[in-house]
Amino acid sequence: MEIAELVGMVSPEMPLSKSPTLHRELRIKTIHSSLLIEGNKLDEQAVSAIIDGKRVLGDANDIREVENAKRAYDLIPELNPYSPEDLLRTHGVMMEGLTADAGRFRSGNVGVFEGDTLIHAGTPADYVPEVMADIFAWIAATTMHPLIASCIFHFEFEFCHPFSDGNGRIGRLWHTLLLSRWRPVLAWLPIESTIRQRQASYYLALAKSGKTGTSQVFVEFMLETIRDSILPFAKPASERDVMNAKALAFFKANPQANINQLVDYLGCSKRSAERLVAGLKNDGKLLREGSARAGKWLVTE
Repeated sequence: MEIAELVGMVSPEMPLSKSPTLHRELRIKTIHSSLLIEGNKLDEQAVSAIIDGKRVLGDANDIREVENAKRAYDLIPELNPYSPEDLLRTHGVMMEGLTADAGRFRSGNVGVFEGDTLIHAGTPADYVPEVMADIFAWIAATTMHPLIASCIFHFEFEFCHPFSDGNGRIGRLWHTLLLSRWRPVLAWLPIESTIRQRQASYYLALAKSGKTGTSQVFVEFMLETIRDSILPFAKPASERDVMNAKALAFFKANPQANINQLVDYLGCSKRSAERLVAGLKNDGKLLREGSARAGKWLVTE
């Protein structure tokens, strides 16, 4: 409930909803953090340069991981979060040139080790396609709240460990994808960065849930992570932001309307409406095309 309230505080006028510059910064942080968890040695500045198409010095595989992750995250708007085929496609992009079986479920058995100690054995390879089909069928059909369902999917995905490599980064991307289908603004939320700050706790939550056979510990960890990720971006919309949004919506639907009609719509004074329109014009959000009498309004965003 707290997360839903915080998401509701992110108005359409706020940077997390609409700022391409912030979106780029957050995507860089997301990619850097998710790959850092997997042992990538490039710093955030190098990741930014690679995403900008610049040449950097570094391990060839580390550079390829960044390039691949950028392409994989760029797929989010077109992916179907309930499609195993899209999962395989995304893995193929994420792991291209890094593993021989990119885009395919593993054919051999795998385990997660801490030093020489086996922490978790993944689902036997012969059963991976069936288990993944069951997980996708569940997430597509469940009536559980998307916040909780997405956390459970994340855990079940990592528990199965369906790929020979890339499970962590794909699982985190898919969690973001599921959240973005609940609320599109969450596509940009730097959840991976918060996980990176709590990396030991992330793996501990996975291990505890795996040991007990229930995802509860991991779900609680991820809900706290999601909440803390959105806190810096959530605040009540100001009255001015609300009035601006209403005015832009009005002129978008009624491009030939005049100030008096806007006054009636907003229920404010004419002077307030004139100041509001002047501010929107100064910000480049509203343009006037043609004469004052016969022209029309153009909303630029």
